[in-house]
Amino acid sequence: MTISFITDQITPVTKSFIKQVVDCWNSNQSNRSVNLIFIDHEELRDSLESYLTRVSPPDVLTWFSGNRMKSFMERELMIKTESIKGIEKFYELLQPRFQKMFDEGDARYFVPTSYFWWAIYYCPSIFRQVGIDTPINNWQELTVAAEKLRSSGIVPFSLGSRYRCPAVAWFDYLNMRLNGPDFHQQLMDLKIPYTDERIKTVFSFFRKLQDNGWFLGKANSYDEEEAVEAVLSGKAGMTLIGSYVQDEYVPSDCIEKLDFFRFPIINEHVAVGEDTPIDGFFAAGRSNNPRDAGDFLLYLGSRDVQALATKLITALPTRSDIDIRNLKGDLAKGREIIDHADNLFQFYDLDTPWEIADVGMSFINDFASYEVDESIVQHRIEDARLRFLGCFD
Repeated sequence: MTISFITDQITPVTKSFIKQVVDCWNSNQSNRSVNLIFIDHEELRDSLESYLTRVSPPDVLTWFSGNRMKSFMERELMIKTESIKGIEKFYELLQPRFQKMFDEGDARYFVPTSYFWWAIYYCPSIFRQVGIDTPINNWQELTVAAEKLRSSGIVPFSLGSRYRCPAVAWFDYLNMRLNGPDFHQQLMDLKIPYTDERIKTVFSFFRKLQDNGWFLGKANSYDEEEAVEAVLSGKAGMTLIGSYVQDEYVPSDCIEKLDFFRFPIINEHVAVGEDTPIDGFFAAGRSNNPRDAGDFLLYLGSRDVQALATKLITALPTRSDIDIRNLKGDLAKGREIIDHADNLFQFYDLDTPWEIADVGMSFINDFASYEVDESIVQHRIEDARLRFLGCFD
């Protein structure tokens, strides 16, 4: 019986990796082969629920862990992995962080296979050209770097938020660096109103950067790939982006041109939080082929597949039985950023309920594009929060 598998890993590097994984399965499982279906990430993100609520949904899907998953779990739109033979051994071999994150009572629904980091990427050659010293650790050092870039006719940052995520990453990091990860966690858990003065401080800080000419063009007029191109071409000095940049947006002959550093410290009196989304796979609750889907999930989380991922794509493994002492440069440096964090998050749209995240991402992006002011953003997201909590219809 065929297993249908939807993934958003569509760039040449990630597509090659996932095809190798599926081809290996198919060569050994001719009586239950996998039909691999590629779709765009934005389409998957926005249409995920519609896929899962079909009478005959895809059997296995790529996604991230996070609060959005909880809604699917509660409505039984995901299969409990406890029914998969051998899954307990998989969970026992997870690194402690993932064992803790993926316990949901006795029911687990998600097979975490890799994770990555967010950081500020730049071209060392351009930094040397304008006299910027690295590493950049704090906001004062970043401000000096930004002024040197501007003095040389280079815009400090490209944003590229046509599809919303980069602007929201700036919100995540400014909130964590100004107010601390504990506050950020409470905000994601809807325990703090968006009209709180500390959130106003975040938007005011963000707006000041915009007013000081820190960002290239109108944020929502170009995308992440164009933001990376701006850095590589010298139009912009830096961009805040996930480590997937290496696999998705950087030409193979330009990989060595980029380096990265942790988002700098602003308030040294608060702990350090980092966004580090966790990738993985799950089986649809309405799958017509749950047994085979479960076996394929276990294969996707296997040692061989995760070890292959560390060689072919910019991703860190979730298993504890993979030797990571000799990781290639970027992976080792990215893991160091994560290891030195006090608190780890996923990302705005994964850490807070989707009903709030969808509204928040749109208005934060509008703010980053100078289309609304902070008061409107705060009140519109707060309205969504209150509506979600049932405070008014």
